[in-house]
Amino acid sequence: MNSVEKIGLIAGSGQFPVLFARAAKKAGRSVVAVGFEGETDPALKDEVDVFYMLKLGQLGRLIECFHRHRVRRAAMAGAINKRRLYSKIKPDWRAVRFALKLKRKSDDFLLRAFADELESEGIKIEPSTEFLPELLAPEGILTRNRPSWRERKDIEFGWRVAKEYGKLDVGQCVVVKDQAVVALEGIDGTDATIRRGGMLCGNGAVVIKVSKPGQDLRFDVPAVGLQTIRVMKEVNARVLVIESGKTLMFDRDLMIEEAERAGICIISMNSEEDVRDESVSAVPVEMSVMRRNRHCPDTEAVRVAVVGVGYLGTFHARKYAAIPEAQLVAVVDIVEERAKRAAEELSTSFYTDHRELLKDLSGKIDAVSVVTPTVEHFSIAKDFLEAGIHVFVEKPFTRTPAEAERLIELADRKGCIIQVGHLERFNPAYKAIYPLVSSPLFIEAHRLSPYTERSTDVDVILDIMIHDLDILLSFVDSPIAEIRASGAPVLTSKPDIATVRLEFENGLVANLTASRVSMKSLRKVRIFQENGYIAADFKDRRAYMISRPAGCGDGVTYTELDVVDGDALEEELRSFISCVRTGSKPLVDGATGKRVLELADMISERIREGLNRFSLCGRGLLHCEKPNFGLSN
Repeated sequence: MNSVEKIGLIAGSGQFPVLFARAAKKAGRSVVAVGFEGETDPALKDEVDVFYMLKLGQLGRLIECFHRHRVRRAAMAGAINKRRLYSKIKPDWRAVRFALKLKRKSDDFLLRAFADELESEGIKIEPSTEFLPELLAPEGILTRNRPSWRERKDIEFGWRVAKEYGKLDVGQCVVVKDQAVVALEGIDGTDATIRRGGMLCGNGAVVIKVSKPGQDLRFDVPAVGLQTIRVMKEVNARVLVIESGKTLMFDRDLMIEEAERAGICIISMNSEEDVRDESVSAVPVEMSVMRRNRHCPDTEAVRVAVVGVGYLGTFHARKYAAIPEAQLVAVVDIVEERAKRAAEELSTSFYTDHRELLKDLSGKIDAVSVVTPTVEHFSIAKDFLEAGIHVFVEKPFTRTPAEAERLIELADRKGCIIQVGHLERFNPAYKAIYPLVSSPLFIEAHRLSPYTERSTDVDVILDIMIHDLDILLSFVDSPIAEIRASGAPVLTSKPDIATVRLEFENGLVANLTASRVSMKSLRKVRIFQENGYIAADFKDRRAYMISRPAGCGDGVTYTELDVVDGDALEEELRSFISCVRTGSKPLVDGATGKRVLELADMISERIREGLNRFSLCGRGLLHCEKPNFGLSN
């Protein structure tokens, strides 16, 4: 026994002392634990080698216990109810002497002084996470629920407030709503703070719990758990923000599951990052969820493969690996190194030819994502449909409407689902405005992006304007009366910039502009209808409405719509998996994708005709009158 390294445990309440004891013993340590009546679970005795139960205030006895067993290193795990420290405790002479030396009784000062007192007796205090680093919160948005735009504003505001409040060494938790502080943690603790805040502000509170600046993480590490989520659920709080690497998460998987059922978002942020709206929305998704699901898919999971694991296809593969209802069985790419890299990352099989996959996994695959250059969509999708496999095809559906029609007919014969990847249908800003659009009179859309080498096999219409064409057609059910379009090739042999005016038989007019050679990114749409207009920013995921309510005379109201953030691609692929499992119709099925493709094809033809006339005029092969702009000489 004496040859085994010993570790002392100063045990408070909760499960942390038990977890620490088990981890320390697993690491080969002998655990000597000291607990406190009314705080420590007596069951800890069964987890340690030596156990003493003391009364609060018996500092001399605590030191004596550790000396008796030659403990030179110790850790503090579990909380002590601070309110009991102000009740009638009976300190021994060592505790009285210690208390008289204290200049302040704030949390960190008290704990540092306590650690110094023990170290003066040769007992060094170690971090409580020494054997349990996996309990520390990883960085990322840990739930599928995402914060809305307003909640992101509250997160930015609340984080700064929490850090400033922490400098006072008072508490670690704040509750905010609409950029107003509604509760600050005091001696009553985190749960009571959440309840107070929730009662004061009603639904939608944002809870932020962080470490104090300069906090000694050997003790009083911020902690959250299943109970935290249950209390938030009681008061209908919406978001929990914690600090990655500095916050303990107990029962993490259960905590995340409970949060998702309650519609609560959990975000773990890095203390080093500059907290802005953009940083909150860009927090990476926690990959432990992916790892948890990858090797134990649902027993009825859809077996899915991804053909093409370039830039976008890699995201498809990662999302499928993270969806419990899906099982990623293979990836395919003609570049072997790329296919192998994706397969190794996601623990699956890889192929360089989709036909080899069909041969090897015949009867063992249910669905596929086709994320290849457009020219290959038809042939690859056709092979999978003929094998009776459901197909997700990235936009544009195919090169031509005729190819699209053939795939639709084949899917009908085989009883298969086709979903086309028009991602903006799952954009939170689109979902916010869609229910509000009614008989629009005029629609204006701008979609600009810097030049990249991706998707240059098609023109700007099929590359990026097609998103806005799909959005437009989702708002209007009327034949097109007239199309006017112009465009020009700039950095490729195909049109890279285009402007289009569409007039529908019901009177709606739409102006669309798209460029893939811009200096900035822009994805906005404005919809004008009777008594107001609606605007959406698909890039920043914001939406507004200006309207004249009935009976308000000349007055107008401005409303920023509540945009609930989310992972659009994950939602899109989840929708596809759900359709495969239930046989329901996809939001963007083959017929919808074909309709959008037909309009895009007509626009591209108009632009080609215009460019041909321009070319003939330039070479003197066609007489072109000088345009008249209505200006007098």
